[in-house]
Amino acid sequence: MDVRAEKTTGGGNETNRTDASQYRSNGNGGNSTPVPHPNPDALPAVPGAVTPVDCKTVSVPCRLTPSATPTPAAEAIPTVTLTDLARFRPTPPVLATEPAGVGIVGLPVNLVATAPAQTLHGELFDHAVTVRFTPHHFTWAPGDGTSLRTGTAGTLWSRAREPQFTETPTSHVYTARGRYTVRVTVAYSPVVTFDTGWTQAVSGFVSATSSTQSIRIYEAHTMLVAHTCTEDPTGPGC
Repeated sequence: MDVRAEKTTGGGNETNRTDASQYRSNGNGGNSTPVPHPNPDALPAVPGAVTPVDCKTVSVPCRLTPSATPTPAAEAIPTVTLTDLARFRPTPPVLATEPAGVGIVGLPVNLVATAPAQTLHGELFDHAVTVRFTPHHFTWAPGDGTSLRTGTAGTLWSRAREPQFTETPTSHVYTARGRYTVRVTVAYSPVVTFDTGWTQAVSGFVSATSSTQSIRIYEAHTMLVAHTCTEDPTGPGC
């Protein structure tokens, strides 16, 4: 901004020019001191960022107009819901039973699921994303009209070094002989990470169900006999 001020120094006028203030004599033979501009709004806060509209005289208030439109803030990523994850599905768990495919009325049948955490990749809201599925709980359907919910996938007797028919957190006892269809459903907790680095834990669960397993439950009877089947092939139970 160009502001001019005049002062008389004996034989004529002397003009001082400044971009920010008016000058006046301090009585020391031509030296001068600055006088603040009466209209501070006429001065740009950041040099080069604004253009004066009307600053021809110091007595006229002037306003400064931005020389460029501010850049709008980046659009926020919407909150992810389970509906948004319809294309992202974890691999179904694998179900195993012990003893394999059979059981005895009144004794535990061990049910075990293989369901590790999984990471899937894709696109969401025009961003590359990774979706992490972590098992939260397991719902067991033994096929006899009952159900069991656990926070564990179970452990094989052989891996836990337990004898057969040991009760476990995921075992089930059948009360009648017959053939049953068993399955397990895993509820996964999803967490989404965008290519911007933004991470969201999605409310709710994404479920995946195993294929069914058929299990045959038998009755077991014991009796006292005088001879083994080798000794008496016609004896009871032989």
